[in-house]
Amino acid sequence: MIGYIVRRLLLAVPTLIGVNLIVFAIFFFVNTPDNMARRHLPPKRVTPDELDKWKREHSLDLPYFYNQGWRAVQSFSAQGAETKQDLVLFGAGEYALVVQAPDNRKFDATRTLTIECSDPARLSLHSAFDAKGTAALPKTSAPNRFLFKIQEGSDKDDKPLVLHATFTVEDLKSPSPMHRVVLEFKGQLNAAEHFTKTIFYQRSVQMLFFEYGKSDDGKDISEEMLKRIGPSLWIALPEFILAFFLYNFLAMLVAFYRGTYLDFWGVVLCVVMMSVSALFYILGGQVVLSKYLKLMPISGFDYGIFAFKFIAMPVLLAMIMGLGGSVRFNRTIFLEEINKDYVRTARSKGLGEGRVLFIHVLKNAMIPILTGLVVSLPFLFTGSLILESFFSIPGMGAYMLDAIDRTDFAIVQANVMLGSFLYIVGLVMTDISYTLVDPRVRLE
Repeated sequence: MIGYIVRRLLLAVPTLIGVNLIVFAIFFFVNTPDNMARRHLPPKRVTPDELDKWKREHSLDLPYFYNQGWRAVQSFSAQGAETKQDLVLFGAGEYALVVQAPDNRKFDATRTLTIECSDPARLSLHSAFDAKGTAALPKTSAPNRFLFKIQEGSDKDDKPLVLHATFTVEDLKSPSPMHRVVLEFKGQLNAAEHFTKTIFYQRSVQMLFFEYGKSDDGKDISEEMLKRIGPSLWIALPEFILAFFLYNFLAMLVAFYRGTYLDFWGVVLCVVMMSVSALFYILGGQVVLSKYLKLMPISGFDYGIFAFKFIAMPVLLAMIMGLGGSVRFNRTIFLEEINKDYVRTARSKGLGEGRVLFIHVLKNAMIPILTGLVVSLPFLFTGSLILESFFSIPGMGAYMLDAIDRTDFAIVQANVMLGSFLYIVGLVMTDISYTLVDPRVRLE
């Protein structure tokens, strides 16, 4: 069995990697870092500098997969015929000036970028610049990158090294759109940092090792999850255990009285309960049990022995919400088992109906029941979005819902990856549970 479990877990690695890649593509290609920044910043008049600042604060200004060492250090906006800006340099090294236009169109006007260093002897121009330090931009609005180097100098004085940049638009036939010029500096990275200082590694690969990083408000996601798993389990575990016994008992009861009024109206009631929205049960329970009968608090949470009064109603309503579908499904399984030959043989031997149902039928019907039961175990930890939200329980479900409402994609991505891992663990536990209820099953 151990060998089988190890193989199953190893085969799950490609699945987790595939889920990781799909989640990364959805969160960072479909929804780009610029879009994330705009969702968190004030909706009106968001400047490019504000976008860059937010991305730097959340490490979303890094390259996706491979970091060549370039990082933005300063920028300025240019609009009109001529814009001049002084940029402070870090000293010797490689630099780049990136010119960005906001809209996708061709330009009739001539656009040029001219640079001049406060220490001209140290400035080494790329081939894109002419002898005067001027570079012409093409007609398209695609970003243009111009490289230059600053050589080592004596640095005897304390004056900062300054680059004088001038962006010019000539022969204007219409108002010039705002351009943006970004100064980038190329730092020294070791072989590993080329891959680790990337969005993919920090926001995706590390999640495979349960390192979820920080949320947009600066809190450690792993620590927050550990705090919130407890409240989720306070609701999920009692509901899981009590529902297992209640659902199976009611399903066997209606199956035993098959063809009677109890069976007929039981099935009708199950279909009706399946058709009712979960919100109806929650709101109805809060109104009846809290507002009128005043048996339980309408919301809130506490720890220890005081938690019972807060979790009683969510647990009760969770059992009621799943009652219809589970009893109807289990009833079908029990009816199929009751009509088999081994049941007739047991009855012919004089065994009581209770022993036949609870020993023979229940044991043989457990495999399909366990298939749905054990796979739901991971959701004990991920919590219920609806219940925890309506009852103000600080669990994993409420954590996920708050993250969606605040568009905190780091938390949402972490919850998706954790749910994927727990689901795979649940599948392995399902296979193990088969061997416990059916001795004919061997894990090889």
